[in-house]
Amino acid sequence: MKHKRTTAWILSAATALILWQGVSSWINYPQLIPSVGGLFFSVTHLFTQPLFYISLGATLLRGLTGVIAAFVLALPIGFLCGKKRFWLHYFNPLLSTLRSTPVVAFILLIVLWLPTETVAPAIALITMFPVLCENIIKGVQSTNNDYEKLAFVYQLNFCTKIKHIYWPSLRPFIESGSVTAFGLGWKVIIMGEVLSKPFAGIGVEMRTAQMFINVPDLIAWTVVAIVISFLLTEGLRYLLKNKRHAVITHGQCRQNNYNQNNCVKTDEITKQYGDNILFEKLSKHIPAESICLIKGTSGKGKTTLLNILAGITHSNEGSISGSESKKAYLFQAPTLLPWLTVTENILLTADTGIRHQDLREILEDLEIEELRDYYPYQLSGGQSQRVAIARAVVSNPQLLLVDEPFTGLDKDLSQKVATFLISWVKTHHVTMIVAMHDASPLIPHDMEIAL
Repeated sequence: MKHKRTTAWILSAATALILWQGVSSWINYPQLIPSVGGLFFSVTHLFTQPLFYISLGATLLRGLTGVIAAFVLALPIGFLCGKKRFWLHYFNPLLSTLRSTPVVAFILLIVLWLPTETVAPAIALITMFPVLCENIIKGVQSTNNDYEKLAFVYQLNFCTKIKHIYWPSLRPFIESGSVTAFGLGWKVIIMGEVLSKPFAGIGVEMRTAQMFINVPDLIAWTVVAIVISFLLTEGLRYLLKNKRHAVITHGQCRQNNYNQNNCVKTDEITKQYGDNILFEKLSKHIPAESICLIKGTSGKGKTTLLNILAGITHSNEGSISGSESKKAYLFQAPTLLPWLTVTENILLTADTGIRHQDLREILEDLEIEELRDYYPYQLSGGQSQRVAIARAVVSNPQLLLVDEPFTGLDKDLSQKVATFLISWVKTHHVTMIVAMHDASPLIPHDMEIAL
């Protein structure tokens, strides 16, 4: 694939040169349209002049300043707008104005308002900011909500969420936005240099060549600008595409002090959506180290009740005590992060001090030890579910919430998973609350909540 792309680039450049030479030969006026040979001489001649490197460095420095400023502003604002609709409405008029106003209008105003050396970076900032910001907003809005629930339940810290959830989700959008924004920014930087005439720069040299009607030099500087833009854009695309996520080699969660009394009490909790009441005045006492089964058909609120116990959502009325214990949640869907391996998915929720021997034993008990370096797309549904179980238990919870644990598992595997879970919660003195359609002999329980 890469070989074909390189070949296409070479053929495209060769076609352009042939067409240029044809037009140059037809016009036959080298001072207006130089031949390919004359153009090559003009470009190579630039490399022998010290001023070339000063001008190139000045333009690159202004471009780098504008790019950094655009990123520094776009990342927090785009993230905020993607998370909160209020801020999206608040910043949308600014983004629309920057996107729709002709660039030349900004340049003419900024030339009047700002010092000469700051015009090009300011124009680059104004041009790139809305493109970057809008792509970041799209990336944040497209982040799987289940990943955020995962981060909330397992109390991943801010840096861990940014590094292992948000950045991998945002990266395709940032890549696309960066390439587009940089292409626009590079053009307006040179345009700003042409109009503001700072100390040095590619645009300054183009303006000088135009004033003295030195067409070969003007074209040579234009070729330099095009080649530099192409190289920088492709370099940026390569860096963003080929930078792997940060590798996880140890547990990501610090051990905190939690309430040791892991019993759970619901006191007349009610949950409804509009006129649909899922449950009303629900009061239950779930003793510590017991197994509780929440039973009911689809739509009766089993998952909603688990989400309330996890703190993901809240009841309309009533209160809950005991849910401040350290929790783990085995979601109905495995909710594995696709850019992490099996081991990394598990270590994401593990304590920082977890021993590799303990991790290996859990993987062996669940018969997934040989899958430790696989990615989620390489797993079957049953394998993914067992990885999710391993991720839940390595977090060393006091309260384990389980939603339909046998989804995607056959009878034999369901038996093995049930045996593992029952043995594990008994050994580690964990309270387990399981939501299922019907009571199952695979999960012997101490009490039952029917919805």
